[in-house]
Amino acid sequence: MNGLRYLITLTLFCTSTAAMAENWSGFRGAAGTGVSDESNLPLEWSMDKNVAWQIDLPGRGESSPAVNSKRLFVTSQTEDKALWVIAIERDSGKIAWKKKVGDGVLSAYGPKELYTHRHNPATPCPSADEEHVWAYFGTGLLVCLDVDGNEVWRRDLVKEYGPYTIRFGMASSPRLWGDNLYIACMTKGPSYVVALDKKTGDQVWKTDRKLPAADDGPDSYSSPIVLQTADGDQLVVSGADHINAYDLDSGKQIWISGGLKVNSEFGRIISSPVVSEEVVVQCAPNPGKGGIGRAIAIKTGGKGDITQSGRMWTFPRESCDITTPTAYEGKLYMVRENGVGICIDLQTGDVHYRKRLGDSSYRASVLAGDGKVYCLSKNGLCTVLKMGPEGEILAKNKLEGDFFATPAIVDGTIYFRGNHRMYAIAAPRVAAKP
Repeated sequence: MNGLRYLITLTLFCTSTAAMAENWSGFRGAAGTGVSDESNLPLEWSMDKNVAWQIDLPGRGESSPAVNSKRLFVTSQTEDKALWVIAIERDSGKIAWKKKVGDGVLSAYGPKELYTHRHNPATPCPSADEEHVWAYFGTGLLVCLDVDGNEVWRRDLVKEYGPYTIRFGMASSPRLWGDNLYIACMTKGPSYVVALDKKTGDQVWKTDRKLPAADDGPDSYSSPIVLQTADGDQLVVSGADHINAYDLDSGKQIWISGGLKVNSEFGRIISSPVVSEEVVVQCAPNPGKGGIGRAIAIKTGGKGDITQSGRMWTFPRESCDITTPTAYEGKLYMVRENGVGICIDLQTGDVHYRKRLGDSSYRASVLAGDGKVYCLSKNGLCTVLKMGPEGEILAKNKLEGDFFATPAIVDGTIYFRGNHRMYAIAAPRVAAKP
C-alpha cells in the first residue's frame, strides 16, 4: 500500500511539474521572474533559420503573450479603437479565434507624441491557464474569457475604483497566482492593489497604496511579481519611491522599503521588481537631467519598515529605465535603454562587466534559462549571452519588426511578439538515441 501511495504521489508530482513546464501564464512567466528552467533553448535564428512559424497580427499592441499547453494569447487594438483578444495555436501558429471585447483609447494626460508611438491600451499583458484567459487594457477594462473565446465575466476598474491619472497611461500587467488575479494601480489619483477571484471577478481584497512621492513619482508602470519564500508567497509591488510586499490572502503589508527616489521631476518606476530566493532588486531610473538613477537590493525575510535593516547594496548609477532585469544563478543581468548590458553580483552589488549589446533602444525585459541570457532590442536584435561573469556573447540574432514586448519561453520555444507580428523560434530537436 505504501508503495502504491508513493507511485500515485510521484505520478501526480511529475504530471504537475510537466504541466507547469508547458505554461507561461503571464508577464515574464508565472511568478514574474523571467527565468525558464527548461533546457535546449534556442541559440541561433534568423528570418529563415529555426523559425517554427510566423504570423501577422491584427492591429497593434505591446502585450507579451500568455501561454498554456495548447495556445498563446495576446491583446491588440485596431485602427477603429476596438480592443481584441487573440488566441493562437502553439503548434501551427494559426489564429484559433479573435474576440472583440470593447473599444476605447488609452487614459493618459501626457503629451501624446511621447507615448502614442510606444504603447496603447493593449500594453498590459494577459494572463492564462488551461481554462481561461484574462485580458486587461489601459482603458480599465478587465475581461475573462474561456479558452474558446466565450465571455465569462467583465469589470471596468476605472468606473469602479477611479480614473487612471497617470501621465503615459496604464501599463501594469496583472499577476495570476493560485485562485486570484492581482492588479496594481499606482497613479497620482487612485492607487491600490486589488485581488480578484479569477473565476467570478469578485473582489477578494483591496488595499490602498498612497505613499509619499512628488512630481511624477506616484506614477508607476511596473507589474507585481510573486516572491516565494519558506514562510509563504508574497506579492511584491514597486512604485511611488517605495517597494513593498503583501500577504496574498489578506492584502496586509508584510514589509516596505523606501530609498527609490531620484533627483528628477520625471522620476518614476517602470521596471518590475526582480526576485531570487533571498534577494529583491528594484531599479529606479533618472529619465531627466540633474540626478542619478539607482538600483537597490533588499534581503528578504524582514517585517515592517526595512529601508535600513533590509538593505544589502545600492548601485548608484546606470540603472535601467523601462526594461526589467533578471536574477539568474547568483547574478543580476540588466540592459539599459542605450544597449549597454550590465552584470552585477546579486549578493555584493559588484559589477562583473559592462558590455554594449546593440545600438538600438531596448524596451523588452531580460530573460534567462539553459545557461543563456536573452536581451532583445526594439529593432529585433536579440543578443544571447553566456550565463556568468565573463559576458561572453554566444550569438546575435535578428528578426524583422518593432519589439516592445517581452518574449515568452515555453517547451523549448521562444515566442517573440512584434507590434504587428508573432514569431515562434525553436531549437532543432535532438533525436533520442535508439
